[in-house]
Amino acid sequence: MPGRRLIAAVYVKDPATHEDLILRPGQSPSPEIAALVTNPDAWDSPLDADVEPETIAVGEPDPTAGTAEPDPGPGDAGGVGTKKPPSRRTRSTTT
Repeated sequence: MPGRRLIAAVYVKDPATHEDLILRPGQSPSPEIAALVTNPDAWDSPLDADVEPETIAVGEPDPTAGTAEPDPGPGDAGGVGTKKPPSRRTRSTTT
């Protein structure tokens, strides 16, 4: 995988020597060591060079966007909503 470089520091364990390795941004590790880097965000390019990036369509806004009626609030249910029940506390009488 020539040309594949890291864009983040990565810590891996060398399978042959069992030493902790620090791979720094800009390095192109050997294929054996590169296989240990499982986070795709650590690389500057995708795994397969043949895969094209996903195309995002940019164009006219959706004509139906924003035409839905706003959701009624808790008190705007057309007079059909439930009301809060009265408090069950009894009033203390003072003498």
